[in-house]
Amino acid sequence: MLVDTHCHIHESDYPLDKEEVIKRAVNAGVKQIICVGTDTADSRLAVELAGEHPEVFASIGVHPHYADKDLGEFIDFRKSITANKKIVAIGEIGLDYHYQNEPSHDDQKKILKRQIELALDYNLPIIFHVREAYNDFWKVLDKFKDDKRKIRGVLHSFTDTAENLKEGLRRGFYVSVNGISTFTHDHAQKEMFNSIPLDKLLLETDAPWLTPYPLRGKVKENEPAFVREVAEFTSSTRNVSVEEIADITTTNARGLFGI
Repeated sequence: MLVDTHCHIHESDYPLDKEEVIKRAVNAGVKQIICVGTDTADSRLAVELAGEHPEVFASIGVHPHYADKDLGEFIDFRKSITANKKIVAIGEIGLDYHYQNEPSHDDQKKILKRQIELALDYNLPIIFHVREAYNDFWKVLDKFKDDKRKIRGVLHSFTDTAENLKEGLRRGFYVSVNGISTFTHDHAQKEMFNSIPLDKLLLETDAPWLTPYPLRGKVKENEPAFVREVAEFTSSTRNVSVEEIADITTTNARGLFGI
């Protein structure tokens, strides 16, 4: 059994038939799927798809790309569905300094802090998106160091340095890998991926993006069924059976998200 801990098949412009995608995932042994929201409207779609399928769960959040939006609508949305058990996380939220036209760093840090507070209020784990911004990210998290409530979560699609991996692990976070781990040519990244402790490893697709090798370039879109390729690649690089990789990462996902 496998879990795709991060995908976007719920999105309105996802080009494949969602029903067939979910069936293919289940047939491939991917028994649970987490659809991850990026703003209020997108989070609603994730919740709707989760409500229609027992295999699907939802994470809701406002991505740093949309940090210049009013967070009030999202907070009202979360309050309106407080009892929804299919919502298993807040995310994806974080900081992204890659593009020059992103919302300001200050806006991103402000909305990140508010959503961390929301996750703590609801005792939910967090799916973090951090790109070229770890120095500021750790500083935001440190603002909560005196809070007795523990920030739990995963560093989604992690491709950063060994130093930031070590810092994330020190803080108790899980680390999620996807198709990038199967096709990167960066030697330092390959070493970093193989150094992630198995008891902190999660698998994802980030579908429809980042189709893993050997399917990359051969299929139109990534989908949750292809998390098996990530598991098989991880198995081959670590000399650990794919069954063990599946068992460990599924246990990790269930432990973090309560699914």
